[in-house]
Amino acid sequence: MKPTGKKSLKRAFKHLGTASAVARRAFPADAQHQLQVAVHAGEQHHRGEVRVVIEASLPWELAWRGTTPRERARALFGALEVWNTEDHSGVLLYINLADHAVELLADRGIDARVSARAWEGICADLVQGLRESLSVRPVLDAVARIHALLTEHFPSGDGFNPNELDDRPIVL
Repeated sequence: MKPTGKKSLKRAFKHLGTASAVARRAFPADAQHQLQVAVHAGEQHHRGEVRVVIEASLPWELAWRGTTPRERARALFGALEVWNTEDHSGVLLYINLADHAVELLADRGIDARVSARAWEGICADLVQGLRESLSVRPVLDAVARIHALLTEHFPSGDGFNPNELDDRPIVL
């Protein structure tokens, strides 16, 4: 069932039944550390800042109201201040396990250089990878592809490249 933005009791109960423990089991401390290392290492090659958020399910009220994964990703993009980098170079990789959804949001500095088709390809492949293996491996592959795009379109150059956003993934 693809979220449509309309109220759905079935979807709300699906989210209610998908506890945060599902995300913590699939992405334990070791997997989260692997993601943190991958984000940090990749950011050495470009001016982008990557945040990863893995959410087991939406809060009940949001699921009931019909909040789409895209809308949730936008809210988290703002709340986590992914937009608040000097070069407008933040990228949010949002994964919603209950909806089997992935969203990639890029700030305007990067969005102007990377096509929507490139982001959509990463999202589609990650959704498929997570269906095959709910584990850190498909997410690490997606992060590597994000870094490759950012290195191509937003290279670090010779200047100072500060780490402006926390590299640790957030598992909700």
